[in-house]
Amino acid sequence: MIARAAGDLLGGVELEEDLDNYNVAPTQTVPVLVDHEDDGAWHRELHAARWGLLPRWAKDESFSSRAFNARSETVLEKPTFRHAVKAQHCAVPATGYYEWLKHPSPEKGRPAKTPFYVHPEDEAQNIYFAGLYEWWKVPDGPEAGGWLLSTTILTMDSPGEREAELAEEGAATLSELSRLHDRLPIPLAFTGADDDALTRWLRATDRPDAAVERVREGAYDVAATWRLREVGSEVGNVSNNGPGLIEPAGTLL
Repeated sequence: MIARAAGDLLGGVELEEDLDNYNVAPTQTVPVLVDHEDDGAWHRELHAARWGLLPRWAKDESFSSRAFNARSETVLEKPTFRHAVKAQHCAVPATGYYEWLKHPSPEKGRPAKTPFYVHPEDEAQNIYFAGLYEWWKVPDGPEAGGWLLSTTILTMDSPGEREAELAEEGAATLSELSRLHDRLPIPLAFTGADDDALTRWLRATDRPDAAVERVREGAYDVAATWRLREVGSEVGNVSNNGPGLIEPAGTLL
């Protein structure tokens, strides 16, 4: 989800209008950050993109519903992503995201899954997910000949109990994440410096294998600073939206 007001900063870029979507679903529009080099100087821009990558060879927009996440372990090999991973890197900012905890043996009358809201400890801060982008030429319809920007988010294995044991800080959060889901959307550390993980990812133009490995290596350190809270099952219906979706609804894991 993303909820920020005009004038707020996302990755150092000032928002020109409110972003207010508490229940983002694949194929919807999300903000993406990209860095461009012009005459030796780097410029950061914020764009709107369809969540779900459309490779150049996709025949229609429906393909994006199958490519909203990209497994970092195979992203260099998969035809859908191997063009974008070479140099078309972006970051997908969010104020938090939802994940569902599955109950292996749900009790009678108890839901089989419980939703949790995952967010930075300081909820005024943002999460920046490592992403890829593509420009797709619209083949027909009213927008024929135009270009559609699309994006996907890289994922990796969630931290295991071993990673939680080794963590100097945030061991409890990593342990909770390990039980919440077996995959983790890869976060990027952002400090505003030219050498932070966000900037290095956006500006990586060679050795995509090394760039992917770098963001994987730093992911658990960022995730350890997050917090989880149980929220209501209303988040399961994309037609529901609003700040009430992130209000606490029960106990933590």
